[in-house]
Amino acid sequence: MSEQLQHTFSHLEAIANAMPDPIFIMGQDGTYLDIVGGQERTLYADGSSLIGKKYHDVLPEKMAERFLKVVQKSITSGRLVEIEYQLANSEVDGVDAGPSGGQWYEARVYPVDSDSYGQPAVIWLAINITARKYMEEQIEHLSSNDPLTNLYNRDFFLDVLNEELNRAKMNNQPLSLIKINLDCFKNITDGYGHEMGDKAILGAAHAIEKVAKEMGPIGRLSCDQFMIALPEVKAVDAYRIGKLIQEKISGHKFKLDDGQTTCLTSHAGVTELRDSEEDSQILFKRVNEAIQNLAGSREIIKIQ
Repeated sequence: MSEQLQHTFSHLEAIANAMPDPIFIMGQDGTYLDIVGGQERTLYADGSSLIGKKYHDVLPEKMAERFLKVVQKSITSGRLVEIEYQLANSEVDGVDAGPSGGQWYEARVYPVDSDSYGQPAVIWLAINITARKYMEEQIEHLSSNDPLTNLYNRDFFLDVLNEELNRAKMNNQPLSLIKINLDCFKNITDGYGHEMGDKAILGAAHAIEKVAKEMGPIGRLSCDQFMIALPEVKAVDAYRIGKLIQEKISGHKFKLDDGQTTCLTSHAGVTELRDSEEDSQILFKRVNEAIQNLAGSREIIKIQ
């Protein structure tokens, strides 16, 4: 090899090996033929021990089958194939270093135009996208959940309620709705500030979850209003559940900044699906009317 070619080869090898993301050369039969790069140990394990082994030697069976199909698809089609997958280093036989826990990867797989490996082969560029996946999950979570209580926000709760309504109509099953309005929230925030108001909201949310978490979806509709959908529950039973929730809410006591202890009170409305033409807006209207009709009475919960 001429000095110039040797210099070029050394230069390219140095660049390739400096790449933080690993490039595997994978044979058509699923053999790890070579590896280039992948030196960023906070993101990748050292994969050099895999050279000469096959997918089925080192990976869980389903993952090995999936990877082999991707390699063969790229070779057969002669085109780029991209996949995302989650894999922990502990699942790879012979690899015991690198980041811990399940990591998400994006692989870009493309056939190698060379017969130097003794069989058709591909390059498999693996990029760790765990941080991106985590961010996407956080964004998705924020789009559906109230950031303070972690209950469903209003828009997402409405979507879930509509799904539950459709399911109830299809299966000819009951569905009830409970709305709970806190009475003293505004007085707490006006007198003691929003931080104390947040404590009150969290106390109410925890009380609701203690009773109804396993019964159906729970939403925070506004600062001091909550709603629970109860699939397969009739209004008379929802009424009892609503009363129990109110007892839990009023039983939750917390200290104010001036050292006084207070508790929360609430009013609640209950309704149920009555015919197949009703939608979420009709049920919303009825539970609101139920609460409005409590005005001036000593009752704190009503079926409408």
